[in-house]
Formats: sequence, C-alpha cells, structure tokens
Amino acid sequence: MTNSILVPVDLADLETSMEVLGTAVDQARNSNARLTVMTVVPDLMTGLDYRYAIRGETGGSADYDIKEIVSEALGRLNQVVSDATPEGMSVDTIARHGTVYEQILQVAEEIGADQIVIGAHRPQISDYLLGPNTARVVRHAKCSVNVVRI
Repeated sequence: MTNSILVPVDLADLETSMEVLGTAVDQARNSNARLTVMTVVPDLMTGLDYRYAIRGETGGSADYDIKEIVSEALGRLNQVVSDATPEGMSVDTIARHGTVYEQILQVAEEIGADQIVIGAHRPQISDYLLGPNTARVVRHAKCSVNVVRI
C-alpha cells in the first residue's frame, strides 16, 4: 500500500514535468496517498565567467543569492502544482538546492516516501556513459521508483 508519493519535477522542462506530475496525481488519488512535489535548484558555480573558465580559474564577476533562487523556484513550483492538480487535492511542495539525485533521495527519506515517481527521456548514448539523475535515484532509493518514460 502506498501512503506517500514523492514527485521530483524539473522546472526547466515543464512538458515532461507535467506528464510525470499527472501520472503521480492519478496514483495518489487511486491509493489515497499523500503527494509531495519537489524541485531542485542544481549547484551553481558562483559567478563563473567564461573569461575565468577558459583559463581554468573559478573566479567570477557575480554572486548568486541561492536562498532567493530557491524561493523563486518554490513559487514557480507552487504555481505548476496548482495548475496540474485537481481542486481540493492537498499537495506538499519542497524546493531544495544541491545535487539533484542526492536531494531527491534525502527528501524521500525525510518524508518517508513509499514511492518516487520520476520522469526519464528515452536513453541516449550519453545517458549510458554519464548516469543521469533518474538512474541514480533508481539505483539508490530505499523505496519503489516508478519511472515515467517520456
């Protein structure tokens, strides 16, 4: 029995995210499970500027306010969830910053997720060599993972 479903979405790929979220909403309704939708702001190299990068240096010209970026991501996530879920459905939202797959696994453990519903594009050769976030979540999750192929 599924009591808690975690759905990581990529705000930069709303087409895929909406399909994955739709699948998770259906599963949550069918099993009367709590639904948590999350997004992750990936690590940014603060102020990385191509003038420094081409010399192999990590200096830069601008600083990023990660708290502000995460707050903006949460606002966008709340809007996406509001648009994609039925009226009256209770959904928790979380925005985190860090390594995508690590944050997904950490939140899954924190909320006691029974299942993670995550999207994946059809594999390309680079996916086999680099190991995308979805593959890492599947390998390391302590709960069931439903991969929605897009």
